[in-house]
Amino acid sequence: MKSIVFLFAGFDSSHAFDRVFSSMSAFERVLVWAGGVCPGSEIYVAVNDRTSPTVRNLLSESGVDAKIISRNDWNTAVLLEEMAKSASRSDAGFVVYTMADRPLLDKDLTLRVIDSHIEYLAEYTFADGYPLGFAPEVIDSGSLNILSSLARDSQKIAGMTQVRADSIFSVMRGDINSFEIEAVVAPRDYRMLRLDFSCSTLGNMVSCMSLYNLALDSRVPFNAVPLTELAEKSVKVQRTVPAFYNIQICARCWSESIYSPYFAAFEKKYSSSPLELTFNSTKIMRLEQFRALVSQIAVLSENAVIGLGEWGEPLCVENLDEYISTVLSYPGLSVLIETDGILVKPELAEKLASVVRNVPKRLDGRDPVTWIVSVDAFTPEKYGVIHPRFATDGKGSPLIESNSAFAKAVNAVSILENSFGDCVYPQMLRMNANEDELESFYRFWHDSSSPSKGRLIIQKYDHFCGLLPDERPADLSPLKRNPCWHLKRDMVVLWNGDVPLCREWILDRSVGNVFEMSIRDVWDKMESPSQRDIDCCNCLCSNLSLPESSFDEKCGACDEYYTYNF
Repeated sequence: MKSIVFLFAGFDSSHAFDRVFSSMSAFERVLVWAGGVCPGSEIYVAVNDRTSPTVRNLLSESGVDAKIISRNDWNTAVLLEEMAKSASRSDAGFVVYTMADRPLLDKDLTLRVIDSHIEYLAEYTFADGYPLGFAPEVIDSGSLNILSSLARDSQKIAGMTQVRADSIFSVMRGDINSFEIEAVVAPRDYRMLRLDFSCSTLGNMVSCMSLYNLALDSRVPFNAVPLTELAEKSVKVQRTVPAFYNIQICARCWSESIYSPYFAAFEKKYSSSPLELTFNSTKIMRLEQFRALVSQIAVLSENAVIGLGEWGEPLCVENLDEYISTVLSYPGLSVLIETDGILVKPELAEKLASVVRNVPKRLDGRDPVTWIVSVDAFTPEKYGVIHPRFATDGKGSPLIESNSAFAKAVNAVSILENSFGDCVYPQMLRMNANEDELESFYRFWHDSSSPSKGRLIIQKYDHFCGLLPDERPADLSPLKRNPCWHLKRDMVVLWNGDVPLCREWILDRSVGNVFEMSIRDVWDKMESPSQRDIDCCNCLCSNLSLPESSFDEKCGACDEYYTYNF
């Protein structure tokens, strides 16, 4: 059966053309793969104005005869339309499709996918259970016409999204029972590794480079299973650059919560309470320090979420708009603000929203600013149990009472939603103390007529490695331990620049200071504990006896290793 190979290179942002694989780029390796999987088949390459010159030069250098399709308005609907036209033009029965930034595409796995597609007369065939980036998708030409219509009609929302790894399936999902789908299933389910072997981001490219070099050094064949098994044991493949920086720009708090160990840790370290700090407290990350830090983050990670709610209340910083503006001046960075909502007022919300309105879209497609408001209860009485103390005037008198604080937290969701739209989430941290209000909280906020328009977050309880009482209503931990996501993807930065090994250490176990060292050097110092964690988890999954002491100090007692931020 005649076929074509369709490569998408119309990226807004990608490292597909960086020559980091033995002097070849990911795109060049994809061209080699394309010429080998369907000999004699026509190759189509989708480009935009940004990528067109580079693609044309590389095609000329490689001698590959490919047809260029240039558009500047690529989205999923346009992609499906152009694929359908290309298949018709070439009289092809099916299309072998992939993003053109995947340097580790497996020829043998690809041929298995194609053979399965032909043998079972499928309309859509893919490789299931493998990490992203090892295999293409195969789509029947007739089905492409149907999918193109769906993307412009009943699945218009999916059709209007930018092209990404799951674009084809996102349209098909809306009418999935109408398609004959086949899958080539991996011998084990590797999806929990959350690996993406593309060069779509700096972090993914580093992962690809690390695995490529490791495979060369280890003489491992470039096939999906041996490469994945190699990646499963390597900290350099799994841990690339931080995806989430939780930064404490202010040590002051406006309300205490019984699920936070910060207050006791702060009082132990500074002999005072964060509730007693004033607005002009020196325990704040100055704007110039923050700007220098974010500048380094943009270079190290390129794409990342910057949290502004680690332990302190970010709204205590009077020029918070300048902190937000600093982050959003880099198109690969976005902001997450966690607040108790007490200080939220309409004029403040509008001031902060004005910063967001004119910023360019984020390279990773995220909203520029996302808000989480810690409501934690359905009634003011229960709120008072969860939040027993509030900021004082410096003489011990609270500046707000519990009932008023609860009302302000609830009202903050409405105020923020009016200014920021669908980027605002009321949150309940679920624990035994408020379990009786969980259903009421969910029913109220999940309703589309609620102040959050149906959006909400139910957060699990963290006992901080046994530091707090175990108030978990349910144990959500997996049967088999996985390597800690936070050691691999997160960095906590305190107001004074100290970086704890992870959030579980609260104010202790600093591995470095970002005001005294480069952020890259601090990040590298955290690699060894992460590799140790990976080694221990691999031993456990191999059914080897392993004491908790084998993990890095607190890690053995941690209940957060399986939770995932960004």
